[in-house]
Amino acid sequence: MRKAIIGVSIGAFLMIAALVGLYQSLTDMTRANINPFIEEEYWYVQVDASGILEEDERGSVYYELPAIHKDGDEEKEIEFTALSELQEGAYLQLTLKEDHVITYDEVEEDDVPTQLITN
Repeated sequence: MRKAIIGVSIGAFLMIAALVGLYQSLTDMTRANINPFIEEEYWYVQVDASGILEEDERGSVYYELPAIHKDGDEEKEIEFTALSELQEGAYLQLTLKEDHVITYDEVEEDDVPTQLITN
C-alpha cells in the first residue's frame, strides 16, 4: 500500500513538472491566449494604409495603427497581423491580452469611442 502511494505521488509530480515545462516552452502570445486568468482589454483602431508595415509572401499584412482604449481615456500604437489587407477606413475592435492582439473584429462607427472618430 505504501509503495502504491509513493508511486502515485511520484507519477503526479512528474506529470505536473511536464505540464509546467510545456507551459514555459510556449511563446508569450500563446501563453496569454490560453491563460483564462489574464484579463482581456478592448482597443479600437481605424484601418489606414499608411499603417501597413509590410506584407509577407503568404499575403499576411502587418499593421501599426494608433488605437484608443474602450473607455476613450488612453491612446497607444498597436501592432497586429491580418491575414490579408483590411478595408481602408474600417473600424476594428482589437482584443488584447498582455499587449498581444488575440482577435480583431470589424465594428460600426457607433461602437467606437468618439476620440477615434474625431482624430
